[in-house]
Amino acid sequence: MKTHLDSKTGVLSVVLDGDLISTTAEPLRPAINKLFEATSGKDAAWKLFRLDLSRAKMVDSVGLNFIVNVLKSVQQHGAKMQIVYANQNVHRTFLFTRLDKHLELLSSPVA
Repeated sequence: MKTHLDSKTGVLSVVLDGDLISTTAEPLRPAINKLFEATSGKDAAWKLFRLDLSRAKMVDSVGLNFIVNVLKSVQQHGAKMQIVYANQNVHRTFLFTRLDKHLELLSSPVA
């Protein structure tokens, strides 16, 4: 997982290296919580959280649960959420679950 906070644009980005499935999502939870804690407060300049899944070919139910929990945290922060995807199966998963109604999906060239 790679993170970047661009204080000029107000974007907090997290790039995942592969699929968002049960074996990868669970270890990410504490890391994301730590990231949100470290970037919250008066000096928190981010208003957009971007989760880059352009290297993912699959998101399972645990991964979807992870995304919903992250979305709730982002909304509590008063920010919006984007997901970057490259794989059409990942895109269809978000459409099927109607998560596209709650966050912005951005298509990316295959990484």
